[in-house]
Amino acid sequence: MSVNGGAARDLMRNLPSIAERFEVRFACLNLLDSQRQSLLSSGIQILEPFYQWEPREGLLNEITSGQERSAAAAWKEHESAQAAIEWADAIHLTGGNGSMEFPTFVPADKPLHLHFLESKPGIHDNVSHLNPDGSGSWRPGLMHLLQSRQRTRIEKSFRGFAENQNWSVSANSEFSARNLHRIYGIKGGVLYPSVDLTEFSREPSFGEGAAFDAMGLGEVGSYAVTVGRMSRFKGTYEAVEHLVGSGLGLVVIGGAKESENAALRDYGDSLGVTVRVLSGIDSESMRAVMRNSAAIIGLAHGEAFGLTPIEAMALGAPPVFVNEGGYTETIVDQFNGRLVERGDAEAWHRALEQARDPGTRERWARNGLARIEELGLTPQEHAKQLYSIVNSDELQQ
Repeated sequence: MSVNGGAARDLMRNLPSIAERFEVRFACLNLLDSQRQSLLSSGIQILEPFYQWEPREGLLNEITSGQERSAAAAWKEHESAQAAIEWADAIHLTGGNGSMEFPTFVPADKPLHLHFLESKPGIHDNVSHLNPDGSGSWRPGLMHLLQSRQRTRIEKSFRGFAENQNWSVSANSEFSARNLHRIYGIKGGVLYPSVDLTEFSREPSFGEGAAFDAMGLGEVGSYAVTVGRMSRFKGTYEAVEHLVGSGLGLVVIGGAKESENAALRDYGDSLGVTVRVLSGIDSESMRAVMRNSAAIIGLAHGEAFGLTPIEAMALGAPPVFVNEGGYTETIVDQFNGRLVERGDAEAWHRALEQARDPGTRERWARNGLARIEELGLTPQEHAKQLYSIVNSDELQQ
């Protein structure tokens, strides 16, 4: 939870609606103070360890499955979570760092539902091992060899969902469901993430204007926004490259270490694209940046779902994304945004010109809300579907 990425954000916005349909006890291995206060304000009981779990990183942990083993130990020592397993009528598990060590402690006759978001980065893909600028093509082959022990452990953690009729899986998109079947041999349903239309409202909140001014984005001029921690998987450097000649700067919400942020800014300068990196900003500031942009763009490689497009649709900001992965399930090209082929500079320029046309922006914004409603991408609908899954005959056998 402490990484506060898309999975944590989605879970935080869905939990209050889930708590309206279930008696909920929320178990985790770590938690931010802001998340804790939000959950408590919704009356949700929190089960967290006395010592917050810190995911282990680095090459040695990749080789020895250090992160997975430390998570397993943390769950084993988490007494309130262990007690909740016995208390619960059913368990809903959200995939993420440390999550897949939890099923070991769940009895086979206890209904368990996994919300599968994506396979752990780098275990079954190459792009996650590349440097943000795309260099390091020698690394994936070596890393896959060194990760064989970790990969075997991760694949084993999914085995219960393939063999136990009391356990089931819902992917967060059709794209993820295909990956779930391809990698783990499991056929699962789909439970889409959501966007809170009260948080990402069409009307700016009272503090958005001041938040925008405080970030000093005036020097950037007209800009596009991309969201995510800097990586090759997220396509951060490619976002810069696809803006060359468009007249737009780039604002990155996320970034990395300052040395990496500086390298990205220098790369943008070399291509004539002004780059600003904003790290650790709150939701109000994020909305202000997105709302005042020419377009929200994304060039991630195989994004499982992608919250950013639906957040853009909710705000009425034009989404222009690469025609890959989960993006293709929420964006309908030329209807509520654009899906553009990676590397087609001319097509990207045309799409970004469309995004700046007032009439097109208005039409896409109107259709964006319709698309959210059509797919049921709200916390209330998410909770409704989860209730049906947990009470289904398949999960109660």
